[in-house]
Amino acid sequence: MTPQSRPHMDGYAFFVVGMDFGVWKENSRSTYNKWDGVARCTTQVFPGAWTAILVSLDNAGIWNLRAENLNSWYLGQEVYVQVVNPENDNNENSVPENAI
Repeated sequence: MTPQSRPHMDGYAFFVVGMDFGVWKENSRSTYNKWDGVARCTTQVFPGAWTAILVSLDNAGIWNLRAENLNSWYLGQEVYVQVVNPENDNNENSVPENAI
């Protein structure tokens, strides 16, 4: 049995707008629930399935999107998202030199 993935985004709440089994296709967007999605910071992605989220990246900084499962997180299942403030971006730190 393949464990489910539970992505977690630090510093943000996002809306789960779509979830289905199989391969995501371009026309899957027509099934998205963009009106009353559930706000979360962690969601499930089941084996052989996909999950779509909607997030408003309005909080400047460097944020971590990672696996909630420590074994997957340890193996590198994470990404950093940099949100830049276009009005004043010289008060934000750069991405660390040791980032991959």
